[in-house]
This record gives sequence, C-alpha cells and structure tokens, in this order.
Amino acid sequence: MNRAEEAEEAAADLARAIQVLSEGDLLRLKALARLRARSLPGVEWADVLNETIMRALSGTRRWPPGVPIISFLAWAMRSVCDEYWRKARRERSVIVSIEVSSGGWPPDQADDAPDADPERTAAAVQMLAVLDALFAQDETALKIIAGLEDGLSAAEIRLRYGLSETEYDSARKRMRRTLLRHNLKGWER
Repeated sequence: MNRAEEAEEAAADLARAIQVLSEGDLLRLKALARLRARSLPGVEWADVLNETIMRALSGTRRWPPGVPIISFLAWAMRSVCDEYWRKARRERSVIVSIEVSSGGWPPDQADDAPDADPERTAAAVQMLAVLDALFAQDETALKIIAGLEDGLSAAEIRLRYGLSETEYDSARKRMRRTLLRHNLKGWER
C-alpha cells in the first residue's frame, strides 16, 4: 500500500469515527469550540470546529493510532485556535503600529486597545506574574517565557536568545516539572 492509499484509508477511518460520534460527544466538541473561540476576533465557534474537522479529513492533522477521537479533535482544535491567535496578533501589531504612527494609542498602551478582552488580559497578567515568580532564578526559562509572550516559535526563541537546542529543551523540561509540581495547568506548548 502506498502513501496515497494510506492517507485515503486514514481519512476514511477518521470520517467514520466522526460520523458515529454520540450526541454527547458532539455537544462536548461544540462546548470546547465555544471556549476555544472565545474572544477570537472575527471567528465563531463553528468556524473553529469546521476548520478542525476539515484539516483532520484533509490529512493536515493526522489522527494517531490509539488516541480517542474526542482527544484528537480537542488537541487539533487547540492548534487551530493557536494559529488564529498568532494571525490576529500579527494583524494587530500592524494595526497598532499604524495607529501609533497616526497619533493613536501610545506604544505602552497598545495592549489596552478597545478590542482587548479584559478577563483574558487579567488572567494572562496573573499567569505571567506566577510564572515570573516561579522562574525568577532561571534565566533561560524567563527568556523562553518572554519569547512565548511575543508569540515566537521555539526556533525563533533559540535564535533571539542564543540558546542551543539542548539548552532550550532542558529548560522546557525543568519548566514543565516545576509547573506540574505547583499544579499549574495550561502550559502545553
């Protein structure tokens, strides 16, 4: 069996698994899509769910063997929303620079833009304060956190701060262990 046939078979298996989802599973996915799409500018929950399923069926997101379909779709949905957020951040930084150059918001108040979600901003500020306190003695971890705040990829963070792949990976493992030890959730990148 060649790769094209394997991909077709995987897509067919995925389509069958999606078709036999129970009403409860569909409601869970809908609720998760609503949660993930919350405050995404110009994106509805249905867009998130549909994009996730389309990417899965097209083979862009592969369904690993042994992973429950709901878990797979939840992780794929997270990835889709991360991409939407990265795109929104890029577009917002362009808009903010245009606004600043035309006499709009000052640069230090760009995050207080009218379209910012106050709850999400407050939660992010609190989480960053916790992370800064937890990793105050770990310079590499603080660099990684700063890079993630800026929406950088692992490669971009390593390049910006001159970290080797080993240094980066080791710091991420330390960070993960520390977060687990302190029972903090939401650090999955």
